[in-house]
Amino acid sequence: MHFRSIRFKLTLWYVLLLGILLFSFSSFLYFTLSKSLYRDVDNKLSSLAKLIASESVSPLSKFGFGNIDQALETSMNLKPIGKFIQVFDESGKIGGKSDNLKNLQLPISLNALKNASKGLVTFETNRSFENTPLRIITHPVLENNHVTKIIQIASSLEEVEEALNTLFIILVIAVPLALMVASLGGQFLAHKALKPVDHITQTARMITSQNLNQRILPPKVQDEISRLTETFNEMISRLDQSFRQIKQFSSDASHELKTPLTILKGEIEVMLRKDRTPQEYQQTLKSNLEEINRMSQIIEDLLILSKTDTGEIRLNKEDISLTGILNEVVAQMERLAKSQRLHLSTSNHHQDIRIFGDALRIRELFINLIENGIKYTEEGGSIHIALEKENELSVENQPDRIKREKGNFAKIVVSDTGIGIAKEDREKIFDRFFRVDKARSREQGGSGLGLSICKWIVEAHQGEIKVESDLGKGSSFIVILPLSSPHNIELKSAF
Repeated sequence: MHFRSIRFKLTLWYVLLLGILLFSFSSFLYFTLSKSLYRDVDNKLSSLAKLIASESVSPLSKFGFGNIDQALETSMNLKPIGKFIQVFDESGKIGGKSDNLKNLQLPISLNALKNASKGLVTFETNRSFENTPLRIITHPVLENNHVTKIIQIASSLEEVEEALNTLFIILVIAVPLALMVASLGGQFLAHKALKPVDHITQTARMITSQNLNQRILPPKVQDEISRLTETFNEMISRLDQSFRQIKQFSSDASHELKTPLTILKGEIEVMLRKDRTPQEYQQTLKSNLEEINRMSQIIEDLLILSKTDTGEIRLNKEDISLTGILNEVVAQMERLAKSQRLHLSTSNHHQDIRIFGDALRIRELFINLIENGIKYTEEGGSIHIALEKENELSVENQPDRIKREKGNFAKIVVSDTGIGIAKEDREKIFDRFFRVDKARSREQGGSGLGLSICKWIVEAHQGEIKVESDLGKGSSFIVILPLSSPHNIELKSAF
């Protein structure tokens, strides 16, 4: 297992956390048991010491200190098995001790003597007595606030320490063994948990630009891995769509540029076959210039769209008069409409409608929409531009960036009585190089990118554009733009 793999890291963290928990639990168990066992020994020693002390000061007691074992058995019918007892009298001499001490004497420390002189009980652990660990209580006997005797009782700690040592050995063996088993279990669980990730990785490696239609099979359980799979599939779908658009765009761009180049080449080859009159050369040069202008327009539009895709174009937004710009554009385009024998009209029910936007791009938006209407309208037809405020928007599929607030939007409708758009083509109308009538567009010198640029301009102004059309009855392009407000005037454009 690779040390940098997620599987190893998950197993390591699992074992580490389990190790901390086991170590904490083992330490708590060991010290709790140790404290409990020592407290139990101290309680037994203290009880026995108090019993002997109370019996020794009782006036009715027959308790003597010649032989402690006999005295306890005679006086209290008590046999303290495993306890070492000795009593010091007032002079500091041993007045009596248990048989198991024989010629030995329990050690008493200076600190215990000082505490006893003050009437305090002292517990001590001593390991110098016959190599046996002892727990010793030094208990003073008070009579009239005067220490008359000192009782010492000791108990062996061998059983306590043996129990603690046994527990320690068990924990030392059990905890590492449990961690080893946990590491194997952690590896197994990590393998099971990450197996779908391996499947995703292998499938993703097989997906290239040539088979972007392939998808990762999601697991049956709806969990994090399932959401990851869905996210990958959505990303692949977006990539597939982007690649298709790029291929289509490249193909369309090549075709659009190839056509004028072919015409240029053909016309020049024809002219070079024999000598021509100056008028013929002039006519050919004019035709060549038209094709060159058409290619220049295509390249310029492509450059604009390319910069919009990469975010290189920044809008110079300010508070502008939408009404004023629209009137200027209509006056400018009226000559073109008249030359095509078309009627261009406007309607504006408000004195001045203002928006927060880029005046140059808004002008370009209206020019493209009106030019589009002129191109696809037969002689004698009409183009009408309507501008009004929308009190309440109820646009279907309204994007989140457009908030429905009363009186907060301008609605521009550019309608024509042209050839119209088929229902199946309405969704493609804003695609790059898409044309409803390619022959008519070419005659008018269109690049097929105007509506794509219009869509970008509208969306860059947080607006929406859509088309309503019936084949043979004309089309209406509806543009919705947010009006100028003190809030959005202060904001800087993100473009």
